[in-house]
Amino acid sequence: MFTRILRQSFRRQEGQALVLAALLVLVMSIAVVTTVNIGHTVHERIRLQNTADAAAYSMSAMEARAFNFYAYANRTQASHYVSAMMWQSLLSLIYFAEAFLADTYGFMKTLNPCAGKSKNIFWKVACPILEALPYIGQVLKIIDKAMDAWRMIVKAFHTLIRTTNPDKLIGKFIIPTHRILNSVLFFASQAVMMSASTHVLQTTDTVIADNDKNINSLVSQGVTGVISQCLFDQSHFPEAGGRPLGMPVNPFKPIKPEAWRHDEKEARAKRAMGAVANATRYACDSKGSLGVGSVDLISCQERFITSRRLGDLIPLPDWLGILRDWLNNEIDIPGVFSFGKLGQTRLLTVNNPDRAKIVKTNTARNYIRDWREGIAPSLGSMAQGDNMGSDDLYWLKFGPANIPGFRNPLSCKTDVKDPSECWGDPRKGLKDTGGKYMPYQYMAKTSIWAMNATEGSFQNGGVHWRVHPQRMPTGDTTWRGYTRPSGPEGEVGVTEHKICTLPVCFLGAGKISVYTANVHPAEDTNHPWGGVVPFMHFEPGQFDGVCDRKASTETAAKRDRFDFNQPSTWVALNKSPDEVMNKDLKDKDAGTNAPAQLNDQGKVKFSFTSDTHGLEMKNDRKKFAGFVEGLNVITRGQTYYHRPGNWTEHPNFFNPYWRPRLASVYQGRGTLPLITTLESQLPTQVRGIAAKVITH
Repeated sequence: MFTRILRQSFRRQEGQALVLAALLVLVMSIAVVTTVNIGHTVHERIRLQNTADAAAYSMSAMEARAFNFYAYANRTQASHYVSAMMWQSLLSLIYFAEAFLADTYGFMKTLNPCAGKSKNIFWKVACPILEALPYIGQVLKIIDKAMDAWRMIVKAFHTLIRTTNPDKLIGKFIIPTHRILNSVLFFASQAVMMSASTHVLQTTDTVIADNDKNINSLVSQGVTGVISQCLFDQSHFPEAGGRPLGMPVNPFKPIKPEAWRHDEKEARAKRAMGAVANATRYACDSKGSLGVGSVDLISCQERFITSRRLGDLIPLPDWLGILRDWLNNEIDIPGVFSFGKLGQTRLLTVNNPDRAKIVKTNTARNYIRDWREGIAPSLGSMAQGDNMGSDDLYWLKFGPANIPGFRNPLSCKTDVKDPSECWGDPRKGLKDTGGKYMPYQYMAKTSIWAMNATEGSFQNGGVHWRVHPQRMPTGDTTWRGYTRPSGPEGEVGVTEHKICTLPVCFLGAGKISVYTANVHPAEDTNHPWGGVVPFMHFEPGQFDGVCDRKASTETAAKRDRFDFNQPSTWVALNKSPDEVMNKDLKDKDAGTNAPAQLNDQGKVKFSFTSDTHGLEMKNDRKKFAGFVEGLNVITRGQTYYHRPGNWTEHPNFFNPYWRPRLASVYQGRGTLPLITTLESQLPTQVRGIAAKVITH
């Protein structure tokens, strides 16, 4: 019976399509699995590219934050230099007031020798006789009382200066404190630089791990991390504030104070900081700085913040602007009266001045107002901050300076040999031997010259043109160049000069006593200035190469190849076949592609004939550069500078306008070592293919 049933089953025709159906189901299953595998691979490819983009962007963001921190630190440094100049301006103004008060008393004493003390025998005899005369005596007594009152004011002010000694407090302690604060800021910039450098070198591996835990980024750190790091390092100007791959810079040691030449990079860096500090002006964002309602009481002028002309010192409303301009220039009635007052504080260049140039009474030159500054005519405004100078100059003249056969004791000539014989400084307009001059370049009374340790001043304390008192101020025991006042009015800082008013004076005939403020240069050790503190600096044209600080250091970094030296961040990531499959499931949220692989080998073999065919599901045949299996991506980020509304401003570390972005890989090929060189070696016919192939 079994045999009969078996024979009948062989004779039946039903079920022939079952074999085809089974084969079709197999093909459809393989197609579905393949589609799932491709979809998973595409998903992983997109995810890998997003991870690389996030890493490159994060590195650029870290660099941009560091650069913006540099900008805030540098701007604060510049403000500290301005504050130091403001303190020295205050100090200069105080000692100008001392000299001016002494000069006003000296002028009155010169016109009225009967007032105050006098050692002159003639006036000791003549004054009592004149005071006994009717009318004349009463006038002289009134003048004498007024001068006695003014003398008390001058003496009180002089005593206050000598007792409190603001020169020492401000010059020796407060002003140097600003440099210490700048050193602290630079130390913070260095810490930020090293922190950002660490993230760049590690290719922000935390970002990669957060995006995809199944990526081994060691290769990226070893290759692209090094390239990104060297580009980040290259954007730092080492002569100003060091660099990430260099030795740490001492924040308390100034930037090479003796550097000043055009080809010295330290000088270029110092000029950048000095120019910003010197150019600081009052901010005028409104019509007036002080007002009631719509009425402006005091105008806000766009002027240098350290300017101290007479019109600037007196707060005047807008409707008196003509008077302010008049006072800022000079009160000059030719042949009758001339008076002017100006003042300025500036950072200066090394050796301009040094001690030898400023202590000579007759030939000292005012380098605050010298257009050359000892560098070159074209760089006269590019002071470097090696020294700091303040002047408060004034001149006071009565009557004509030149009278044939007579010297006017009330009006000194411009070329007077001894300016201490005059009220204020009469050397306005004095020409040098070449005939080229600035009107105020030889005027130095009164002024402060804070100098660095290379200038040779006494205990590196600078030089101060000030009133030399009869007794030293409290706390100052040693001055180099101290000149004691002569005559009976030394206790109020006034010195006496015997001036011959006639062509020839014999036995005192024709001589007159002129009393002036006893202003001379003094080296009192109160004005040290260490120079510019290190700071982070950026130069767009520093390097015309990739990761090579020795090549083409004077050639500008062009936009088309080197992005003006703005750093790029590179990330190249690879996912091996096992990582694409997420076999180890390190990232549980990503899921695994193991079912789409069908088996552990990721291969399916089948045969209908003697030939064996196979289907490989693993992505182990796609290689990058012929040796890396799996998925491969490359991306570039860029840290770029853009001031809103101004596309032409050069990148710098003074304005916080640095931003991160993703950038074209092909356009940034010039920032990769050897890539541009290799591209240039390709045949002309195929040289343009790279631009069409590389689209990311």
